[in-house]
Amino acid sequence: MNQRRARRKPGENRERLIEAGLTEFGLFGFHGASTAAIAARAGVPQPHVYANFPNKHALFVETCAAAAHIVRTHPDDSAATDQLQLHGSEPLTSGDSRTSAQRAVLQAISAVAIPELRDDLLSLLVPLRNGLGMERFVRDYGLASTSLIDHALTLR
Repeated sequence: MNQRRARRKPGENRERLIEAGLTEFGLFGFHGASTAAIAARAGVPQPHVYANFPNKHALFVETCAAAAHIVRTHPDDSAATDQLQLHGSEPLTSGDSRTSAQRAVLQAISAVAIPELRDDLLSLLVPLRNGLGMERFVRDYGLASTSLIDHALTLR
């Protein structure tokens, strides 16, 4: 007989999808990550992706917002290891959440060239860059990242 898993708390699937999105989008980018892989990593059925987010675009933007929050609030790697416990849930990965967050931010910077994502991503990336300061932003993400953001701002 199959053992049923315990019922999750409200919002837990959403959190798990964002956590899984940090890894999948961070590694594969917006176009390379699939909602099926994100759902599998999160341990939820794929229909739950669309029950929690209207589309992949919304999941990507939410994931990038979470990544920006982690990067902004944790200046060093050691402080972020438990950040992915958004509402007290168990973390999905044992890896460094700040590294996953930094990868997701890099993917957001590269995705800022995608017209349908541009405005949403700029609303996350410009405050992140301003909040970190130009020196730290360039140190963490490179001068090319700043150039990509500045170019995207001219396309608005």
